[in-house]
Amino acid sequence: MIGVFFRDFLMTLGFMTRLGPILDIEPEDLGRTVKWFPLSGLVLGLVIAFPFYLGLFAGKFWIQAWLTVAASVYFTRGLHFDGIADIADGAGPYPDKQRFWRIIKDSCCGVFGVLALIIAFTGQLICFYYVFEANKLGVVLWVFVVGRLGNTLMCMLGKSIARPGQGALFMRGADFFSIFFAFVTTVVAGMFVVDFNIQILTYLLTAVCLLFLYRLAKKVDGANGDFLGGAVVLSELSALLAFVAHY
Repeated sequence: MIGVFFRDFLMTLGFMTRLGPILDIEPEDLGRTVKWFPLSGLVLGLVIAFPFYLGLFAGKFWIQAWLTVAASVYFTRGLHFDGIADIADGAGPYPDKQRFWRIIKDSCCGVFGVLALIIAFTGQLICFYYVFEANKLGVVLWVFVVGRLGNTLMCMLGKSIARPGQGALFMRGADFFSIFFAFVTTVVAGMFVVDFNIQILTYLLTAVCLLFLYRLAKKVDGANGDFLGGAVVLSELSALLAFVAHY
């Protein structure tokens, strides 16, 4: 049993980041990774924060913040930023479901996608500056854990309206145990690095973001992997804003 859990975690790490091995898996295996999302975020945060713990660019907070966001993009292959860009392009100013899904399938990035990427990237850059200025490296870990909790919760919200594709394979795994395990992992990690008030505000902001994504998914008659990626970026921003609000 432990061996199965360990393999599922390695599978999650290999799929969600560049930090794990690429295993030979079947499509139905992806549903078992949902519960491990926050823990994979913890590993990602540890890898990104460790060089700064050793003193890399100490005192140069903008450089540390920029490298943190850049490392996040690299280690995740930009999957989550791609999701938020696609959603922004598809929705635009007047979301229409036929137009939405036609644009989602197009690999080109339009003006709304570019604007979403600029806002998300600069938002994370500015917020991480305050994290490093406060010398709260533990918050770096917390941000990436919360991002993956948002992914898990979006799997649950989108399960009943999932469109065919890879995203639907993850959403099928969003059962009660997976959601509970992911949430407990996030809460326990947060207890070690942030105040209780920051945790509460983080969850409230994350809930608002996920509600926005869910309402959009209902309007366009479906959710796919781009919604999961968008949930990661918005949840990370929620954790960062919650910290900065109490800084």
